[in-house]
Amino acid sequence: LMAANWNRYPSADSQDIESLVANYCNLAPENIVLSPGSATLITTLLNYFALNQKRIVIAQPTYTLFDYHCKTFNIRYEPWMLNSELEYDYENMPELGAGDVLIITTPNNPVGNTFNPKKLVEILSANPESYIIVDAVYAEFCEYDYTTLVNQYPNLIVLRSFSKAFPVAGLRLGYGCASPQTISLLRKLMLQFSINHFTQVFARTILFSPEFQECAKNRVKAMIAERERMYRMLHARFDKNTLKVFKSAGNFLLIRVHQDTSFQKLMADLEAAGIKVLNTSPFPLLHNTFRVSVGTGEENDFFLHKLSESLDLATLGIKIPAMRTGGFFPMAAQRQGIRLASYPIHRTDDKTANTIGTSFLATAQGS
Repeated sequence: LMAANWNRYPSADSQDIESLVANYCNLAPENIVLSPGSATLITTLLNYFALNQKRIVIAQPTYTLFDYHCKTFNIRYEPWMLNSELEYDYENMPELGAGDVLIITTPNNPVGNTFNPKKLVEILSANPESYIIVDAVYAEFCEYDYTTLVNQYPNLIVLRSFSKAFPVAGLRLGYGCASPQTISLLRKLMLQFSINHFTQVFARTILFSPEFQECAKNRVKAMIAERERMYRMLHARFDKNTLKVFKSAGNFLLIRVHQDTSFQKLMADLEAAGIKVLNTSPFPLLHNTFRVSVGTGEENDFFLHKLSESLDLATLGIKIPAMRTGGFFPMAAQRQGIRLASYPIHRTDDKTANTIGTSFLATAQGS
């Protein structure tokens, strides 16, 4: 970093980083385009297809940037709604024509559902003149990896990121995977010099080092185990008429509280306890739902304790350290090395990512 020419634009040549990314996801460098975050690829693709008057179909509910960007820039799109169980409704998928664009997210944020790989192959094969865009930024948390399908289907674009699994969201490094012909087009659409000095240095020296990769893999394994533990506990211990937790392949869980008054009370109680969750009720089909990110075991236990406490149920047998005002872990627990937060702080109105434990982080920083 000290050797970088900060008074100059960063290098526009990132072929070595593209090779590292390609090796990570079992592709060739010509299958990779870099971007300052996958969100940039999303908005770039939406703008490009809209300017070329392509019909755009987006599975909903999903990552809010798709709907937000389309409404902000007056881009028309057709929603393809999930079914009542919040799974992809394959039987009612809109028919695609030549030049049409279908956008799906899998694992889907904020629901956590996934797209059936066989169905994806069927759609790709049946619609060779349509573009299928798969937002797969949570791929590391899922058993399915659709990325290498770009070698077989030139109409497929897969969007990936290093923000979720590693996690280095502040690095702002995303990438698109597609056929060489499509990648050539995408590189023309991306602004030059958009990968900054810091990101380039980090990618070249740390991101793909064996130590960093092993640490990331272990973290993902631990988070998947915690996700499944939370799911099993919520699914088994709560009455289905009170609460429903949806199966997830991401690093989060979607939870529905059926009674309006209980849901509103829960949202207030979690906020008072310093637990930040994403209220997804404004999303279509997601009335009285919220998304909670999977944190450390201590954070997850604290969340489960406060959830059951708010709903006037037993505390699931979880032993929680005595809390001081505001729901924070006591100073003694901090000194014992308990990890109080795993994620950066996000604005509560930022629907790209909201996490639990953010007030814990503020407490740790201030102590």
